[in-house]
Amino acid sequence: MSEAELPFTRYKEIIDNWDAFQEAIKRPLPTTIWVNPLRTTPEQLQVILGVLLEPIPWLPNAFRLPDDFAAGQHWSYLAGLYHIQEEVSMIPVYFLDIQPGERVLDLCAAPGNKTAQIGMALNKGGTVIANDRSTGRMRAASHALNRLGLTNVTTTTTDAANYPKASGFFDKILADVPCSCEGTCRKDRSVTWRVSTKDSAKLVGSQLGILRKAVQRCRPGGRIVYATCTFAPEENECIVDAVLQEYGEFVRLLPAAIPGFNTSSGLTEWEGQALHPDLCHAIRVWPHQNDTGGFFVAVLEKSEEPRVQTENVPIDNPQSLIVNEEREPWLALLFDQFGIEPTRFDDFIIFREGRKGVYITNRDQQPPQKPKPDSVGMLFMHTDGKYPKLTTSAALQFGKFASKNVVDLVPEQVAAFMGREDFEVDGAQVQHVSGTGYVILRYQEIVVGMGVYREHLSLVEGLFPKGWARKSVLL
Repeated sequence: MSEAELPFTRYKEIIDNWDAFQEAIKRPLPTTIWVNPLRTTPEQLQVILGVLLEPIPWLPNAFRLPDDFAAGQHWSYLAGLYHIQEEVSMIPVYFLDIQPGERVLDLCAAPGNKTAQIGMALNKGGTVIANDRSTGRMRAASHALNRLGLTNVTTTTTDAANYPKASGFFDKILADVPCSCEGTCRKDRSVTWRVSTKDSAKLVGSQLGILRKAVQRCRPGGRIVYATCTFAPEENECIVDAVLQEYGEFVRLLPAAIPGFNTSSGLTEWEGQALHPDLCHAIRVWPHQNDTGGFFVAVLEKSEEPRVQTENVPIDNPQSLIVNEEREPWLALLFDQFGIEPTRFDDFIIFREGRKGVYITNRDQQPPQKPKPDSVGMLFMHTDGKYPKLTTSAALQFGKFASKNVVDLVPEQVAAFMGREDFEVDGAQVQHVSGTGYVILRYQEIVVGMGVYREHLSLVEGLFPKGWARKSVLL
């Protein structure tokens, strides 16, 4: 193949090692994960997985797995003990510098990886507003958030570039915008020939609109992280340059650097066009530098001076969630069924939303007035059937406190359960089960979901969510 035919030749002059770059994009992408601190520890997970967890030096609790390990098929992944996320994709949330109790907006949240990171960083408190304009993509993101047990996330579905004033101000905003995705070429080889400058031209309008909205919705003194997974300067430095030209007295670029992680500076010139000199503070990540995908990140800080407010909206955040709490009869039911003490839920608000469900969220949750949330917190119990039922996500998070109607499974039963098949149980497994009804299912002392025990059949009907199921499970 001649050099002219090599992928991404338009970037040759800005890549520090062209040959290493070309070699890197031919290799498969390493598998990286982060451990769910709500469920386990790295030490416990390494025992469960039985493989070496290689620490990612710059990010605590994040690891590389062996290349031949099918991370998405392991039972502990399906039980929410860890989350699979590309290493370079973890960078934007690192730069948000999340602090306890903050109100954070993820403008383009699907598929939910970075939202989940934010929710974990807030440590069961604060507020994450996860927004995406696609209902289908947001539904898929909700699966991940529920599997991981996050109760501090509110979801909305609207156009990010027009996120309403009535949403209030946010301490931190992530604008990980839709892009041409050139940096994902190691996991999608078609990107190397499918993407063109025409694709970038179609996207820059919405990218600029989203970053403008982030500036408007950020509180004075707050922080915005703009990110893409593409190499194109038109979608990266040129977008940030346009916003700096427009809001220059209101925002400034902060230096972005990660100890132990190699990056290149952002561009201050492209194809003869001079860009804002402070763009040297942004970072580019080329695949060969750390054996990752490609990414661009710029960190902006909004001025704390009151005179720079860009909209006539009060600075104060909205009040915390105001609903009619409905703790009973739901907590009494959980105590009667599973022996879970009501005091386990003292730090949460439990409330009914419509006739079909009861939700649970943290007490300092601050959802927006507009757009109307699709959900606030985690769906806690289904109430539209003959008998109220604890959701799988709630069971994974709170089932560890159960003292009765718990069934411990053997490997074959776990595989059947996570494949949505019913399975038989023996007398020893159900000696602490009070009869036909809902049971919490465990494996290796870890809750894996919910089932219905049929006493007359010695059978458990699995209730593993259809969207999570696997035909083959690693045990």
